[in-house]
Amino acid sequence: MIKAIFFDIDGTLVSFKTHEISKATLEALYALREKGVKLFIASGRHLLIMDNLSGFPFDGYVCMNGSLVFDRGKVIYSHPLDQADAASVIDLAETGQIPCVLFTEKNVAMNCRTERTEQLFRMIRLPEPEYASLMPYKSGPVSQFTIFLDQEREDALLAPALKHSVTTRWHPEFTDIVPENISKAEGISRVIAGYGIGREEVMAFGDGGNDVEMIEYAGIGVAMGNALPDVRKHADYVTSTVDEDGIVAALRHFRIL
Repeated sequence: MIKAIFFDIDGTLVSFKTHEISKATLEALYALREKGVKLFIASGRHLLIMDNLSGFPFDGYVCMNGSLVFDRGKVIYSHPLDQADAASVIDLAETGQIPCVLFTEKNVAMNCRTERTEQLFRMIRLPEPEYASLMPYKSGPVSQFTIFLDQEREDALLAPALKHSVTTRWHPEFTDIVPENISKAEGISRVIAGYGIGREEVMAFGDGGNDVEMIEYAGIGVAMGNALPDVRKHADYVTSTVDEDGIVAALRHFRIL
């Protein structure tokens, strides 16, 4: 019996075309809530920049790929990046003028913008952060970075700078930097422990590379029809696309609704 469901946001719960949860999916969420199923977000986003969830009252949020977890309005887990790694990323971004978003537990900042970053922010309806130097953050805890590098530049410039951190990519033009041994699956495990729910009682929906671990971890891991091929191969079930109400289709397929 499924007792908890975790949803990625962009490309899974929310369409890149409409930037909102569809009416059918929203109705399904309320129906699940009425049945007593616990509903959570599991996203690369920080809670501060989740503005596209249609006001739905989720029970908790696995944020920034598992490095910051909220349950019932409280932080239950926080794992910042290695400080030396964070300082190296800041130096790389600032000296190379590479657009980079920095997240702490309570703040979001970005060093510079380009026409392309502005287009991408609009595409995923991401609020533009405050623009400021990232240098002052070198001495404090940093939860995550999102840096605008393609895979080739990531391998050449970023990989040598990271000793205790990893990248997780959900778009060809940027990647998230998170602590090693952190994933959405790790965040989910900390949430469900507080409810006495086992992983076999968990369902998870995703479409990006940063969703693979949670799709494998969940009792039922579902990849959206618009998911990358490498994500789909890890899923127990591949549903239709986000624009075809794939979440609703999977819930009906497994007779959860």
